[in-house]
Amino acid sequence: MKKTYSFLHVLIICSLLLSLSCKKKATQVIFSGRVLNGATSVPISGAKVTIASTSVQSWVYNANFQDIESVETDAQGTFSFNIDRAAASAYRLYVFKNNYFESIIVINADEVSDVDIHDETIDLFSEAQINIKVHNQTPFDAEDKITYKILEGAYSCSNCCPTSYLHGFGENYDTTFTCKTYGSLNFVVESMITKDNSTVQRFDSVFVLPFQENDLDIYY
Repeated sequence: MKKTYSFLHVLIICSLLLSLSCKKKATQVIFSGRVLNGATSVPISGAKVTIASTSVQSWVYNANFQDIESVETDAQGTFSFNIDRAAASAYRLYVFKNNYFESIIVINADEVSDVDIHDETIDLFSEAQINIKVHNQTPFDAEDKITYKILEGAYSCSNCCPTSYLHGFGENYDTTFTCKTYGSLNFVVESMITKDNSTVQRFDSVFVLPFQENDLDIYY
């Protein structure tokens, strides 16, 4: 009888320990990762990473993301958060560093429902400015025309280089505009130039140096 009691006692203790262990696993998740330069794959230190989530407060679901915690990446570009699970539909990682384009990663809660660690590699691209000068250097007549578009280097952001087609008309077309683009990448412009009822296609490019002004001259 004594042996039976001891066995049941041990069994109950093991069951309780297993239950507590499972509960801890279910209520916490680690969000970790690295922030790299998207053009060079070099780790970026000192980037601010903020994790946020949707939440249920007082039985009311709030679809807006609420910030939970912020950290800065170390010399290897790594970061880590130990987050208590909540009644959330999604998590968000927001990454920011001066002179870089920000990055936002949204993670559905279902993606972390069965894991203890969720790892992300996040690319940040350096900012740069480019001055684009388009000049009709050898005019023919008033019917001269250039249609040009940025093939590589146009992005949707404030002050970024436009993604749409641009047009220039006449013998005296001469314009310069400045816009923001990614650094450490090639910047490519395609042009269709019409003179004397003849149209030719042309490509101009420049390697954009990060964190500074760059120039691209399109003389036609």
